[in-house]
Amino acid sequence: MQAFVDFSDSLLGGTILMALSVAVGGVVWGAVVLRALPAEADALRTRCRRLVAVAAFVLAAAQLGVLALKALVLSDGLAALPLRALLETLEFRAGLVRVGLAATLGCVAVPRGPAAATARWSGVVAVAAALIASGAWQVHAAARLDDRASLMVLTTAHELGAAVWAGGLVHLVAAGRVIRATPALASTWTLLLARFSRLAIASVALLLVTAAPLAWAYVGSWVALVGTGYGSLVLTKVGLMGAALLVAAFNLSAARGRRSAPSVSTTVPALIEAELILLAVLLFAAATLSSQPPGVDVVAERATVAEVAEVFRPKLPTLHTPSIAAMNRDSSDPLAVTGGERTPDAYSWSNFSHNVAGLFLLAMALVALAVHRRPASWARHWPLGFVGLALLVFLRTSANDGVWPFGPRSFWATTLHDAEALQHRLGAVLVLAVGLVEWRARTARPRSTHLAYLFPVLGAAGGVLLLTHAHSAFELKSSYLIQVTHTTMGALAVIMAAAGWLELRLSPPSARIAGAASTTAMLLIALVLVFYQEANVVVP
Repeated sequence: MQAFVDFSDSLLGGTILMALSVAVGGVVWGAVVLRALPAEADALRTRCRRLVAVAAFVLAAAQLGVLALKALVLSDGLAALPLRALLETLEFRAGLVRVGLAATLGCVAVPRGPAAATARWSGVVAVAAALIASGAWQVHAAARLDDRASLMVLTTAHELGAAVWAGGLVHLVAAGRVIRATPALASTWTLLLARFSRLAIASVALLLVTAAPLAWAYVGSWVALVGTGYGSLVLTKVGLMGAALLVAAFNLSAARGRRSAPSVSTTVPALIEAELILLAVLLFAAATLSSQPPGVDVVAERATVAEVAEVFRPKLPTLHTPSIAAMNRDSSDPLAVTGGERTPDAYSWSNFSHNVAGLFLLAMALVALAVHRRPASWARHWPLGFVGLALLVFLRTSANDGVWPFGPRSFWATTLHDAEALQHRLGAVLVLAVGLVEWRARTARPRSTHLAYLFPVLGAAGGVLLLTHAHSAFELKSSYLIQVTHTTMGALAVIMAAAGWLELRLSPPSARIAGAASTTAMLLIALVLVFYQEANVVVP
């Protein structure tokens, strides 16, 4: 059950940040971007308010879910749940306040009568402001002894900048759908793009200005930035942010430079969607960051730059594996740090699993790259490699856990009590779905467009799974040297998904460039796996 709680907490945290962005960012969108539009644009206002209301209710439900999970963990270790003491803690009180404010925002945002009613919109803005401010008591800063107030203010401003940018993109996509269905609003699209561009630039500026002091306060040094789990997630956020800004720059150029060209109605929406994919996963990475101890507090277990570089150094893959019988006899702790607690067999088993998985993915990536240059009928079947990869992951984790038919242990017991086993099995299901869906999409004649879109969607989901992947509840060096590979692969999976989405949405030659970028990201993931060596331990 602990594994289920840990994993669910990360997913609920990302859901909270995404719902907060759509709700609060939507209020700013309605107040700034939709201001002073003619009565014909009431459909846009109505759609905006509905999205804000739905997101607010989702936020309230997700926040309640987080509180329930924490109560579940506490009650699991005690004879009875100390509910009264629990309700007196700052975290639970702040959580309940957020639930109440989110539910209130959902109620006041629901469209009733004229969507542009000024009085009611003012009330929505007031509740949204209180909602974003209430989050200050649920961040790392609330538990700090030094500079607590200033860090809380900076974090709240940082979340506001992210909410306006990411939430605004969601509402821009929704507005585009309304405009396409309402020919009378066609001329409104360029106006919305211009207004949101200015708003997005301001929100990104706020995001960057607040990010620097927060990163310094929680990381504190270049060594901690590279050598801790918190620091690596900060770097991941920077990488995804850079990719999103690159897409946004292309978007801004297309929107401003060629407003009368077809790109405004074709290229710009595609770029907006890719930008949104990157930002949505970035929010899940931010939620995972909140579950990590700040890098500045991790001293004894920091990895050096050389140790991190060794993780990614090209190495020959391990192509021999201990027998299942040997692993069933192995009683070492799979998450031990050093000191002989893990056996050479345990390290060799893990290395073989990762390295062979990398070889599967490497072969698929090379064939996929070849298809971009010279299409061949046989080569379009390359996604079937994912089916083999999924079977490898599932069977290896089952054998390692001693699950039937490899041992007497219960499948569900190992899944719900081991976070790593849970995530590996979910990953196997996801990889299987990716392979079958993409294979069907590529072999159907004509190619199935709807199925093809599932590949980048599932790829982004895989990125989220890798970014929330946990090997230990504590920040041990050996755990970090494993985590950094999964974090890197998660970021690359998101880039693969966003580029794959653009391949489907853009026209040649841009589509071919995006497709090559997507496949290159998959190739880099494969190389990380091929060079994987568990915690840098050399097995004799």
